[in-house]
Amino acid sequence: MLGGSIQISGEELATLEVRDICESLKTNSIKLLSLRGCKLEDKDFRKLMKAVGQCGSLLQLNLNLGVANDQSRVTLLADALNQNRSLESLFLHGTQLGDVGLGLLIKSLAHHPSLSCLDVGDCLITDTGIRLLVTLLPPDGAKAGLSELTLSANTAITQGGWSLLFCAISASSRLKVLNIDYNNIGDYEAGLFAVSLAGSRSLHTVDIEGCGITDKGAMVILEMLENYPTPLRDLVLAGNDINDAILDDIENCLRMDEDPYSKDKEEWSPQSARPILNRTKSPKIQQQSAPAMF
Repeated sequence: MLGGSIQISGEELATLEVRDICESLKTNSIKLLSLRGCKLEDKDFRKLMKAVGQCGSLLQLNLNLGVANDQSRVTLLADALNQNRSLESLFLHGTQLGDVGLGLLIKSLAHHPSLSCLDVGDCLITDTGIRLLVTLLPPDGAKAGLSELTLSANTAITQGGWSLLFCAISASSRLKVLNIDYNNIGDYEAGLFAVSLAGSRSLHTVDIEGCGITDKGAMVILEMLENYPTPLRDLVLAGNDINDAILDDIENCLRMDEDPYSKDKEEWSPQSARPILNRTKSPKIQQQSAPAMF
């Protein structure tokens, strides 16, 4: 245990270990709890979720790789979220959540006062789940929503699901980071993504690695960057069949881009945006994948 954090990976947790974790949660001694890939008895998971609900210091909860695989555990997690008021980040990557599990969680996620980061990558989500998730990206002027969303490797999402998500992104005023790598997106949806990016005032980091995008889709992204101001700073396009010359042009656009939605500006307006080629900020396009942190 580090000060304010407990990080355990791939271990089978004994009842005594879970009891100690629960005591730390109840005394508000933990800000980060990561039990990535750990196994524990159902009765211990129940006690753990009760303690999470009571904890006022917990900011990040990592249950990646199947810790909450079944519906009974998802229900307990939802109950914990209903009581907890401090959590900012929830990681469920690699959980057999599915649309049903997401449905059990969605109200708790939507009503949580602090949650801003959600990872449901590789969670068997389909278009039905996307319809639920867009409720966490409220339109401009509505309540606060997610600032970071990970949907990596949910390959059952179709063109219709992605279209719905990208529409929500264009209207969201808070989403800053979007990870949708290793999905079946393709050129048509890349074009819709470019349109949503042109309308976003906040999205600065996007990972679309390995999404079946070719020169055709990349050209739409390039044309958007050349003609519309955008806060985009980091773009991952590795694993797509895109010509190096187009990648170079996209990178040049990003490097020349001065973010018109800068933190030191209270609100962006078209009048505050400079022409695309006069931008001086140094964003980047990543053509090689970074190690996954889950």
